[in-house]
Amino acid sequence: MRLIENLHLNNIRGDITGGITAGVVALPFAIAMGLASGAGAIAGLYGAIITGFFAALFGGTGAQVSGPTGPMTVVMALVVT
Repeated sequence: MRLIENLHLNNIRGDITGGITAGVVALPFAIAMGLASGAGAIAGLYGAIITGFFAALFGGTGAQVSGPTGPMTVVMALVVT
């Protein structure tokens, strides 16, 4: 378990602080994406929360779209076409 060896209390504090900061910044964007797609503000919030949870749980890549833009990208593609 190489991952467990590299965990330190200072890193965990920074991760939690960064996660809270990113979550607060992403909330207005999630609402805006939901409204712009026509699905509604609540749909944008639920989409951001659910995709954020799964991205955190399973990890991510540099090219993965997660957060508030993930689910609303699909909705916007349907609206535009």
